[in-house]
Amino acid sequence: MSELAIYWTFAIAFLAGMVVIGLSQFAGLRAVEDGGERAFDFWIGEGDVPGWWTAASLAAGWLLLGWMTWQMYLWYAYGLGAIWIFTIPWILCTVGLLFVPKLFRRFPGVSIPEILRFRFNRMTQTLLGPVQSFAYLTWLAAEIYVLSAVLSKPLAVDIVTMAVIVSLAFGTYVTLGGFRSVLRTDLIQFVCAAIMLVALSVFGLLEAASLSGGFGQIVSQINETPPIYADHFWDWDSPGYSYMFAAVLIYTPGFITLQGAWQRVMATTDETEAYKGMWWNVTFNVIIVVLMPTLIAIAALVVFPPVGGEIPSEVGSYGYFIFSSMITELFGNPIIAGALIVALMGMALSSVDTYVNVCAMNLTKDVLEPLVFERFDVSGHARLNAGRLVTAGFIGLSLLWAFEFPGLFDMYFLSSALLSATTAVATFSVFSKKPTTLSAYLAILLGTGGTFLFFFLGKFGMLGWLPTWLTNSGLAYGVIAFALSVTGIFLGIAFGTPPSDRVLERYEGDYYSGRREMYELNKRLKQEEKEEREEAVAA
Repeated sequence: MSELAIYWTFAIAFLAGMVVIGLSQFAGLRAVEDGGERAFDFWIGEGDVPGWWTAASLAAGWLLLGWMTWQMYLWYAYGLGAIWIFTIPWILCTVGLLFVPKLFRRFPGVSIPEILRFRFNRMTQTLLGPVQSFAYLTWLAAEIYVLSAVLSKPLAVDIVTMAVIVSLAFGTYVTLGGFRSVLRTDLIQFVCAAIMLVALSVFGLLEAASLSGGFGQIVSQINETPPIYADHFWDWDSPGYSYMFAAVLIYTPGFITLQGAWQRVMATTDETEAYKGMWWNVTFNVIIVVLMPTLIAIAALVVFPPVGGEIPSEVGSYGYFIFSSMITELFGNPIIAGALIVALMGMALSSVDTYVNVCAMNLTKDVLEPLVFERFDVSGHARLNAGRLVTAGFIGLSLLWAFEFPGLFDMYFLSSALLSATTAVATFSVFSKKPTTLSAYLAILLGTGGTFLFFFLGKFGMLGWLPTWLTNSGLAYGVIAFALSVTGIFLGIAFGTPPSDRVLERYEGDYYSGRREMYELNKRLKQEEKEEREEAVAA
């Protein structure tokens, strides 16, 4: 059997296994008797996931192939200075998530916009839902493109065909089983990713040491052909201070409020398990999401050094081919290489399934449900089918966008800036009792408008009136949008109506446990909200 046939055998078997899991979760959903609860279950799972599983699922969902290749590309570009653009914001994110269970397990919202609804109002949810959906659609398109580009090389198929194949596979199991399928497949994909990352880290460093004349000579070898924009490997400020500052500001708040993370916090058995899960998450992320790709990047700088100050073809633009090139370079046995390519596929699928689920949830739960389902008392069965239809629709949208791909720089920074200036600011404001519903409105509207307006002004070179240090970062739009959003919070405090005692008392309530209790509390809070609206109309 040829190498190509072995690779395809592994790939088809893996994809088929994921679809089988989706079928089993489809059957599990049908076993839930209450139609409304079944539709709720589609977005949250059974709600009884232990902490360690939550952390493994979250780490798997965050092993975005695009993020990993972007992270490794940054080491090729900046050497140690890469830590400011990915590593530091990511570690701050995992630490910030330690505080999420303590504050928000009292609010039984599946999505962040729904959680904010219980603090502000229903309009807050419908404003923020589409913003989040757009941001995660951007990530989804990037992931599909990078995954297809990476796999197209060893599987000898064009990028478009590869994108269609993987999209049909993950789209099938997510559409069938919803977040239940995501949680189940994530555990398998986490193991696959961990095996691949450990293998490439260990054997990559061994190969780098062999080429350098010993482990102690690896950095010296790198400095002979240093990273593209750095003077040497240890050049810690190589990106420039304005870029470093803007990157940390834009990334960190948005990372802490990533929907996929909060979804898993809400899906754990109880608050104690959620808290354990976030500690496990710190461990998994520091070792698997940050450290191992960093070691692989360092090894790759020796195995595939920059050529004439340019990224080598084996690495590709934005590091697309680092993983596949390292696998085929280090492992001559086609069976081992095929298994690692499947592990690479599993790592990527753990991300794309998360984000297609999130995109669909933010549109279904945060727009259709408050504006249509609740208003017209749509049945649980119809809600579930609508969720599946929206999920399938986002797969089609992501494919279309993937082939109009503008590059990882704009894709990741624009979406992250948008999340930081909207979701993060509105969410962080909940830590105070002073922000009003007007605060939430202004934060979301000013953050969204500011991000897009100043992004396009920058693209057309119309930001020359700003300080040079800010425009030089290329990220001025994110800094300005974040500042506008924070301003909106304070304007809302000054001119809005303070929250009622009834709303603030929710912070003194009990933590919910399990999906059933979460579902019942979710219904009760929405009923209270309805009664408040009716009282306001009657008055």
